[in-house]
Amino acid sequence: MIRQLLFEDLDGVFAPDPETVIDAASADPRYLERVPGLIALLTAEGTERYHCFLAVQALASWGCDRVYPVVVAAAEAGRRVPWLGVVRDQAGRDRTFPELAGAVAEGRRHTSGTAAEAARVEALTALVGLGDELFFDWQLAHAADEPAAADALAATVARGLDRVDEPDFDRVLQLAGLCAVLGRHDRERAVPLAQRLLSADARLSVRIHLREVVAIGA
Repeated sequence: MIRQLLFEDLDGVFAPDPETVIDAASADPRYLERVPGLIALLTAEGTERYHCFLAVQALASWGCDRVYPVVVAAAEAGRRVPWLGVVRDQAGRDRTFPELAGAVAEGRRHTSGTAAEAARVEALTALVGLGDELFFDWQLAHAADEPAAADALAATVARGLDRVDEPDFDRVLQLAGLCAVLGRHDRERAVPLAQRLLSADARLSVRIHLREVVAIGA
């Protein structure tokens, strides 16, 4: 079933990368006819973890309001989410949450101006709340670049600055990226957070992220 839903184009030609099919829906809405099948796959007993993850990724990308509570639940589970580890990059880093953030960002093109937008924003803010806890690469900052995420961004950066545990990713750099996004929508809150980040870590990479928030010499 997953092959017909996410590994074949509209002509039935095999697509080895499911993101090819997922992305194609932005140009051809006929792919959205696959939403009921994906929901059925997601809710069926015994569906493989990877297939469940792909269904969530596709449905979130396609603006399906029924899947955004699933994303919220995944964010609440964090490292306990059953899909953790099903998608990894060449360095072995888990890509579950980066891909979910990217999917929620893509969903905006389908939910804007509809009743589904509130559910999408709830999913987005739940993911932003993990920005001090899990690796998101660039996808979380990309997804959170909208006014609706400002409160969650400010809270996450502030909380991350107060943490003393050792992360398994570059937390300061990720927080700097989130702070830079906050600066585009709420400069008043972003500036003091950026200054705190720089006091904690003045690496060039951190300074580059924050250069649009506070004036920093190279």
